[in-house]
Amino acid sequence: METSALAVWLIPAPPLISAAVILLFTFRSRWLSHTVALGAIGISLVLGWSVVFGALRTPHFAEHPLAASLDWLPTGNTALRMGVAVDPLTVVMLFFVPLACALIILYSIGYSNFGKALDAHDQPGSPPHNGVEPMYARFFAFLSLFAGAMLLLVVADNLLLLFFGWE
Repeated sequence: METSALAVWLIPAPPLISAAVILLFTFRSRWLSHTVALGAIGISLVLGWSVVFGALRTPHFAEHPLAASLDWLPTGNTALRMGVAVDPLTVVMLFFVPLACALIILYSIGYSNFGKALDAHDQPGSPPHNGVEPMYARFFAFLSLFAGAMLLLVVADNLLLLFFGWE
């Protein structure tokens, strides 16, 4: 179960990191922007499903859910803790949320007509004639940020971390 605890911590990380990578480094390449976003959610999908199938193989998982936390902010005698928890409901959500995010990103790639050549009617400052989006990279950075936040919301073990994922 130690490996699963580490994997749960890592599930929201790839989309959050990819959002920063897309904004900082890949904004000039449309292909690289959506590839980084899709690759990151693919990593989260594999990690999430490995936790799901590991939890399904664990006997009495419902009675003893997986939980891991660390002290985040010391406050005198106590400390605010930040952690992850995986119970049966979280297992169901870890199966569907990364899959839904991956399908959203795939649909967005197709919807934005990636691969079509620019049309002769496309002019700077006017609406694109051929469905070319000028802020393509930013859109996929926002999708990655959304996916990371939803995954953080799913694995959060307290209200503060859940709020960070919600916002």
